[in-house]
Amino acid sequence: FYIKNSVMQGWKKIMTLRDSYKAEIKKIQLIKNGIEAMLMAKSKGAIQVSLGGVDLYVKEGQYEIATILLFENEED
Repeated sequence: FYIKNSVMQGWKKIMTLRDSYKAEIKKIQLIKNGIEAMLMAKSKGAIQVSLGGVDLYVKEGQYEIATILLFENEED
């Protein structure tokens, strides 16, 4: 899998996580709330989740609500 830079237009990075399992959980949480989200490994676009962490992206227009959803539950 790979994602060209042109595909990244319209997406905004919301956070970087070192734990790919936690990243997947956060992505699922966003999707269940109607927010488009995707994960991208930090290692030069290759899907090598074990190295360097994972960036979580959301659609630009959904960034504000995604931030609220993710960070209001951080205290749990």
